[in-house]
Amino acid sequence: MATLRILDTITDRGDPKRPNEDACGGNRSCAFVIDGATGLGESLLPDAPSDAAWLAALAKDCFEELADGKRPIGEIVRQTNARAKAVLDGMLYGDDIPAWQLPIAGFQMISVANGAIATHGLGDCRLFLLSADGSALDRTALPGRTEEPEGARRVIEAFGGLTQATDMLAQPEVRSALRARRATYNREGSDVWTLGTEPRAARHVVSEELDIALPARGLLCTDGFAALVDTYGRYDAAAFVETASRDGLSKLLAELRVVEHREDPDGLAFPRFKRSDDATALLFEIV
Repeated sequence: MATLRILDTITDRGDPKRPNEDACGGNRSCAFVIDGATGLGESLLPDAPSDAAWLAALAKDCFEELADGKRPIGEIVRQTNARAKAVLDGMLYGDDIPAWQLPIAGFQMISVANGAIATHGLGDCRLFLLSADGSALDRTALPGRTEEPEGARRVIEAFGGLTQATDMLAQPEVRSALRARRATYNREGSDVWTLGTEPRAARHVVSEELDIALPARGLLCTDGFAALVDTYGRYDAAAFVETASRDGLSKLLAELRVVEHREDPDGLAFPRFKRSDDATALLFEIV
């Protein structure tokens, strides 16, 4: 029987003035990372660090409680989103809240249950896995996302760099476009479903059973950490896992921040809306 072990975790907020809106965790049958999406307006939960941080923490607790190796992942997502909706409904008393203002989050999970190894996700978090035979894979529930670098490039060119417009998400044209896009999430016909307040997202969890040679090691990452592969091109999937196993996650985090703060602080080489995003990773092995 396969056994899942969490070896290391790391999480780091991208902006010292903002809360970390990522989370990670696990239990004997699963490990996961969660990426809360930065809010695009006033907070709905004034007592929380932010709406996204609150949702990420709630989802972490739900996953660790409910992922027992018996419940389907879709049912766990349904219950998680139902709990989040109940809390917000109880606080907002029927207020008409724009869809773009509701908190959302993505996740990626590895599970070991009933003799099967599988990955599950919503959104653009990542799984990188290296099996005993040397083969590597990477998975995300939302491949091929290109809106951010294209949109960020236009704004960076207009302002001359991130240092000239430090809060890109506050720029009216950026915020308006992001609000319009986010308002389409979690609706029938949408290509994006998330953790949040819509229980129907449970039907859209992207799951895949993995046929891998054991022992295997892997990384679960939010997109802020996976940028070392996806955006900055420092590693491929195999080298990413090998480096994390050999040198530790703190080495990779330091390398990530060097790229963002020293090598490309203006976002000219790698266009993005934030100089640094929250970055979270979880290193695991399956034996």
